Parts: sequence; structure tokens; C-alpha cells
Amino acid sequence: MRNVLALLRRELNAYFASVLGYIVIMFFLVVMGVTFATVVGYLSTGPKQVTAMKIMFSMFWLPSLVVIPMITMRLLAEEKRAGTLEMLMTAPVTDFQVVFAKYLGAVVLYSLMWGLTGLYVVILRHFAGMSSALDLGPIASGYIGVLVIGQFLIAIGLLTSSLTKNQMAAALMSFAAVFILLIVMNWLSFLFQGGPVSKIVRMFSAFEHMEDFSRGILDVRPIVFYLSATAWALFTTTRIVESRKWR
Repeated sequence: MRNVLALLRRELNAYFASVLGYIVIMFFLVVMGVTFATVVGYLSTGPKQVTAMKIMFSMFWLPSLVVIPMITMRLLAEEKRAGTLEMLMTAPVTDFQVVFAKYLGAVVLYSLMWGLTGLYVVILRHFAGMSSALDLGPIASGYIGVLVIGQFLIAIGLLTSSLTKNQMAAALMSFAAVFILLIVMNWLSFLFQGGPVSKIVRMFSAFEHMEDFSRGILDVRPIVFYLSATAWALFTTTRIVESRKWR
């Protein structure tokens, strides 16, 4: 555990010692801030059947398409390019500890960005007043959904970063993977409506899962699915890193 914490500190320093971490956070906050302002403006035109935070959670895919590739592209690709991965492997740490620490570093940054959007809840609560109290249950479960889905996508981004030495190639592969897992799966659920294929696709659709989370429904099945898929991605990434020793 001590090795993982030391490596995690190294990863966080890498984000914030350069401009990358600040650029990613700024991009995320600009996108979500504009989205929040648009949503509030839309809801202020009259009574609606949805809440501001429910719409915000349904837009989780928008920053994910760019933010996930940005925070994962350098994790292993840059280490390979600079030749520091081999040096890191000579330290008294295991391959899994290196992979897991890099994964945790990206998850911490991702969680920090979404944590900053908690200010939106404070703003809504302030202006809503006592006349329209916020239901914090769906908001809390919505944040859980965002983090559960996000940490899985980060694991996929880390996996793509382990496949190349080029950060841009890693970013493009991560973008393609996130696009397929989010957008294409959502398209398929509309394309095959009403049949058995639609039921299968909807079972694995992040949009369907996020819809339940934002309504306050904490279903254990999607949580287990994303955690299991994350474990598979980290296991595969570790094996790819280990394979370098035999080349």
C-alpha cells in the first residue's frame, strides 16, 4: 500500500506540476458551466418535468469524450516514449502497483473535476429557497453513477495508453473506445427498439444506467458490471506491461 501511495503522489505531481491538469480542469469546468447556464435558462422559462441536475447528469458523456482521453493518454504512452517505464520497473514495485497507481491518479483528478460541480447544487439550493427544496437523494446517486461509469472509462483509457508510445495515438484510441461504449451503444439501443437485441444493448448502455442513477435508483447490477469491467481492463493492462519484459 505504501508503494501505491508513493506512486500515486508521483502521478498527481505529474498532473499539477505541468499545465495538463489545469487545462483539463479548465476545459471541463467551461463545458459544464456553459451547460449548466443553458439548462438553468431553459428551466426558468416555465415548469418542467425534469430537474437541472438530472439534465446535467444526462450530459455526462459530453466532457467524457474529451476529458478521459486527455487524462489517460500520457499515463503509460509517455513513460514508454521517454524510457522511464523501464526505470520505474526496476524499483521495488510490482507491475500491478504501477498500473493501479496510474489508474488511481486519473480517477482522483476526474473525481476532483466532478466534485467542483457540487457548487451547482449550492447555487440551486440558494436560489430555490425554501419554496422548492432540492431532493439530495437523486443528486447523490447521480454523482455515484458519474464516478462509477467514469472510473471504468478511465481504465479503458489506461489500457489504450499501454498499447503505444505515442500520446496522440493513445488519445485517439481512447476517444474511439469511449465513443463506441457511450455513443454507439446508445445509437444501437434506438436502432433495435422492441426486440431482444434492444434489451441486451440497453443492459450495457451507460445512458440507460445514468438515467436510473439520476432518478435516485441505485441498482447493484450496473455497479458490479462496471467494477468487473474495470478489474478486467486493469488486469489486461498489467499483462501488457509485463509482456515488455519478454521482448
